[in-house]
Amino acid sequence: MLHRMSDAKTRALAQVPLFMNCTEKELDFIASRADEVTVPAGRTLIKQGEPGDAFYILLEGEAEVAIDGSTRRTLKAGDFFGEISMLDRGLGTATVVTKTPARLMVMSHAQFRDAIKADDAILVKVLSVMGDRLRADLAAKS
Repeated sequence: MLHRMSDAKTRALAQVPLFMNCTEKELDFIASRADEVTVPAGRTLIKQGEPGDAFYILLEGEAEVAIDGSTRRTLKAGDFFGEISMLDRGLGTATVVTKTPARLMVMSHAQFRDAIKADDAILVKVLSVMGDRLRADLAAKS
């Protein structure tokens, strides 16, 4: 039987590839740990070399990722970023700036920790994507 998801945040999370295999109960739990925000174009969300304090999921809009001042990629709806600082509490490895007005889900370190502790599969996915990104960045520098 197909159920209607209980709230807009849960429905939005269900569309994010990172969370597509989660149950509705898991999505509700993750959504309860996230805040939804709208930001204008040109907003710096993460700055390379500065402490990272949030994990972001882009629900609408686009954001540009730059490393050492060089644009690396454009993020679109469903992409996420900030996970590296959430896992190691280190400095931002890239600068992320919105290219268009954007709607995002945001989790503080404590909210992110609670969300990934709820499901080992989510942590594995986050680590896998993180590894892919780091390899791509290393290849781009070569």
